[in-house]
Amino acid sequence: MFDGKKVILVLGGGGMRGLAHIGVLKVLARNGIVPDEYIGCSGGALVAALAAGGMMAEDIERVGLSLRRKDVLDYNWWSLLWRRGRARSLYRGKAMHDTIRRVLPVDRWDQLQRPLYVNAVDLNSGTETFFGLPGLTDLPIHDAVVASCSIPGVYPPKRIGNRHFVDGGVLDILPIKMAVYNGAGIIIGVNLEGPEETPRGIERKGMVGIIDQSHTIIARTLFQLQLERFREAPLVMIEPHVANHGVFQFERTSEVITAGEHAAERVMLEHPMFRNARRYVDRTPRPEDIRTLPAPGPEAGRTATA
Repeated sequence: MFDGKKVILVLGGGGMRGLAHIGVLKVLARNGIVPDEYIGCSGGALVAALAAGGMMAEDIERVGLSLRRKDVLDYNWWSLLWRRGRARSLYRGKAMHDTIRRVLPVDRWDQLQRPLYVNAVDLNSGTETFFGLPGLTDLPIHDAVVASCSIPGVYPPKRIGNRHFVDGGVLDILPIKMAVYNGAGIIIGVNLEGPEETPRGIERKGMVGIIDQSHTIIARTLFQLQLERFREAPLVMIEPHVANHGVFQFERTSEVITAGEHAAERVMLEHPMFRNARRYVDRTPRPEDIRTLPAPGPEAGRTATA
């Protein structure tokens, strides 16, 4: 809670860009803001699961900075060589699966210190699922996070029961609608696909770079539609300048965390919702770090339909 309002933190997808979420968590903690619920997509799902499981921002930072390529990237050589066009993915996904299971502080939903919701997309039906909702907690948390992180073509679809799931960002890279439906008084959204200059030379960055950029183009378009749909939501947007950091770039990761920290600090200083927050920052805010939507209207509290 903050100023008597329910705070829900929504962490967007973006691979290694998701380390910026750690910087945001550090700033929120320094300003006395403890989210009541966590919602995550893809890389944001992992950070949200760590935080909802009770890990402090500094501990999550140690996990993030320790990640190496071998922890999440394991080439699917056999399938690529023998199945060729029928191969399901570039990477096997086992390394990512094992790493996520290893770093999570808890793996059962009833062990979480705060509610957690993780989105993923059913590959066959095309529907979005939020693990953590009633009836969708009969699986380990690490399976839900893996499903949300399974970028199509990069990782194989995650099988859960008789369904196969892919990255939640396929439909909604920053699922603020779940926060609206859960009655948030303040929604803090962290968007990692900000409106920065489009990088050049993507066509020379290989398969993963091309898939990532294609995914980003679609995600940004769908995200703008979501903002329009929920324009009356009590949303505070934090947009770290990390869009040019590679989805699997393991260098300069501390700079990504710092970028999240700086963006959050500026919002804490400038946004009227946080005028009563404790201040530990001395940087001048930049307008491009802050995007807000109008205060909620009289209909904002109604139950919406996905």
